[in-house]
Amino acid sequence: MQRAAAAYPAESVWSLRRAQDDPIAFLARLASEGDVVLFSIAGHAACLLNHPDHVEDVLVTSHATFSKPPAMRRSGALLGRGLLTAEGAWHQQRRKVAQPVFSPQRLEGYAAVVTAAARRLTDRWRDGTTLDIATSMQGLTMEIIGRLLFGVDISAHAADVSRAMTAAAASLDPLLALLAPARRLAPASRYLRALVDRLIDDRCASSEAGDDILTLLRRAEGSEGAPPGAQLRDDVATLFVAGHDTIANALVWTWHLVGRTPGAEARLHDELRDVIGERAAGFDDLERLTYTRAVLSEALRLYPPAWVLTRQARADHRLGGVTIAEGTVIVVSQYLLHRDRRFFADPLEFRPERWLADSQASRPRLAYFPFGAGPRSCIGQGLAMVEGPLILATLAARWRCRPLGPIDADPRATLRPRGPVPARVERHA
Repeated sequence: MQRAAAAYPAESVWSLRRAQDDPIAFLARLASEGDVVLFSIAGHAACLLNHPDHVEDVLVTSHATFSKPPAMRRSGALLGRGLLTAEGAWHQQRRKVAQPVFSPQRLEGYAAVVTAAARRLTDRWRDGTTLDIATSMQGLTMEIIGRLLFGVDISAHAADVSRAMTAAAASLDPLLALLAPARRLAPASRYLRALVDRLIDDRCASSEAGDDILTLLRRAEGSEGAPPGAQLRDDVATLFVAGHDTIANALVWTWHLVGRTPGAEARLHDELRDVIGERAAGFDDLERLTYTRAVLSEALRLYPPAWVLTRQARADHRLGGVTIAEGTVIVVSQYLLHRDRRFFADPLEFRPERWLADSQASRPRLAYFPFGAGPRSCIGQGLAMVEGPLILATLAARWRCRPLGPIDADPRATLRPRGPVPARVERHA
């Protein structure tokens, strides 16, 4: 009987170096060996799962047998006991509190905030201008999350927040958290928590009524009128960190892919002309913006912001003919599975139309899971799939984005572009 505790002890030094230098190549090399691959990294017994059925077992069917690895708990310095770090019954309780904030009724109201912010950005762009599309998307999603969470525009903080997130990336990354010194997180954590605390205090001190998420959370817990407690601050910090960075990165990859694929760009513009014309896109348009949503889904397939996740076995578990020993770190990569030719024809091609066909039904359920799966799936998935298509529709209805060079991926806490992403924006009729 094969057990993960005995996995490749001689490779621990090699895997430490390779995982830091190029984590995607490191995992791809392991995946070439099979669907359940035992290895070790920095002295930790580990196991890469590279088949949707095994992923479903860990994240959905047997989720209670697996928890977040201890190395990921260091993110508590930034996120406290929010949804990303909470475990077991406490996680269920916090999710229950936050879930109504993302109800379909609330999402419809959030859509108006998204569209208004995107239209303000379109008004600032000038034909033929070269800009850093990554900075533009970070600023836009920062404005949106600020208005949704606190009812104010905080886009002026976008550059500082981006630098702090970059500094904290290795410590927050599910894989490299096993390797990165915790001290790297401290300065970024102090800045981000201080910013969030100040925004919370300012909003709570305001007498202005509103239906921002912070107010809704306080109302749900019956804490309106009382000083905001530590748990509320942790929950808001989690939503703040996760609520703008991932969708901003997804949009950067989307613009890059569309700009390099003339057929997809033309079809996107045709749909936007037919569905929204000269008016602003709105929540009620989403159902008819089928190709726009397919464009975003395909970008999330090729470049999922959450590109890897980890769990730790709380007990021995039989999986794919292998007994995973208690304590083993389980590694799953959305990036690898989304590009697996067993589940996607021509997997490296950007083909949004694959999301319009019935072929989705023939794929295993978790061949595609950009927002995770099971009880710990991203609570903001619904918001992301409102925000992303509406931003894309609003901007692409008036502008084309011409990439001015290749983009290198930086696979850390999220799959973000490495460095600036220069692009030329062009007005179209």
